[in-house]
Order: sequence, then structure tokens, then C-alpha cells
Amino acid sequence: MIYMFVKIFEEKAHAEAFIRGDLYMQTLRMFKEHTDKSGELRGDPMEGVVAWYQPESVKLEINGQKISSHEISAPIGIHCSTLLESNAFCLYSLNSSGHETISAPTLPDFKRVLEIHQSCYGLGSYCVAILNATEFINRCKKALTILDSTPNLLKTNTKLGKVRYFNELAENGELPPEMNGFHKRSVYGNQREYRILIGLNREPDVYSLNVGDLSDITSEIITPDDFNSRLEIKLPDGSIA
Repeated sequence: MIYMFVKIFEEKAHAEAFIRGDLYMQTLRMFKEHTDKSGELRGDPMEGVVAWYQPESVKLEINGQKISSHEISAPIGIHCSTLLESNAFCLYSLNSSGHETISAPTLPDFKRVLEIHQSCYGLGSYCVAILNATEFINRCKKALTILDSTPNLLKTNTKLGKVRYFNELAENGELPPEMNGFHKRSVYGNQREYRILIGLNREPDVYSLNVGDLSDITSEIITPDDFNSRLEIKLPDGSIA
């Protein structure tokens, strides 16, 4: 269950544009080629991966020269070039994944899971909370339906959903194809990402999808630290964290 979304921004002007309904979408290749400056984990060289092979399962030969699996130092990721041309909008999702039941003793731990992880602070100094996740998704779907009706604009189906985080030391083989574009290594798991992915029939570039004014379902512009300090969870029995 998704309770809320949070979008983190580097620039306050970008946060203001988001509240007006502009979803700024970079291509997956841009995320793949992005170089993090302060360990913010915005870039991911394994973005757009569709298969993941452990060294011991690989038989590698280059110009007739066989490479022993013992000489392969890390897993090998296979990317899809078409997928890398897709545009993505990424959000931090406050969801119940990993917590099927919540009680007073587990409430503090559940709150820590929902809080924006400090490793995400490097993504930007500003954030906006989306207070009605269901309504936000509905508005996105409506905008995507209009986009789909635009002749020759979309070349692949749109996808919305949570990112799947996999164990990079254990996963081996083709990744679930229905989740292509939503695979990330577990090192990124603290981002708890929800993603909107579209494939456009145009030269790969940034794209701004307008979903209409969001001011009625969003918070004011605050910092990630402010968000965490204001976050409060209350159970029906009165337990608060």
C-alpha cells in the first residue's frame, strides 16, 4: 500500500513547477550516464538493465580468446537500447512493503522505513509531499490517456509502478520482462522509488508531462529533513510514532 509520495528537487523553481503539474522526465540513458557529484545516487550505470549474469554462469570469448569466469570481477548487466530511450519520472514512495502488519511495538521501526532516508538527501534540498497518492496516480493516468490519443507520439505502452530492487550478488539470468525499466540493484533500495515510464516516438530528450495543477493535493515546499520531523503515524489504539 502506498500512503504518500515525495518528490525531491535540487532547485526550488523545479518544485514550484511540479506543484503546477509539470512532470520533468529524463530518459533512462540520462540517468545511466549521469555522474554523481556527492554520492547522491541519482545516476545509475545499470539503468535499463534487462538481464544480470553472475561471473560463474558466463562463458566469454573475445576474438577467439576465451576468458575464464574467474577473471570476470563483477556481474554482467545486459541493457536494452530502446528501453534507455524511454522517459521516466521518479518519486519517493511511502509504502508498506516489508510490513504486512503494524503494531505498537513495530510502529517506530515502520516510521523509520517511511522516512526519507538520509542517503536520499543528496538528491536535493527541497521536496514536495503528494498527500493523496491515489488521486495523483489518477491524474497521471488521465494525462497519459490524452498522450496516448495523440497520433504517432507514443511508441510503447506507458507503465506506472514501484521499482523492483534485486540482489546484485544473487540474481542471475533474464530479469522479469514485465518489469523492464523498473529493475534496480538493492544498493538503491532506500529510494523506495515509484516510477512513471513512457516511450516516445521522437528523438530521445527530456520531456515535460503536464498533469494539471497539483496544489490541492500537495504540501508546501519544505526540506527532506523538515518532512521527516513532521511525519507522524498514529494507530487506531492511539499509539503514535
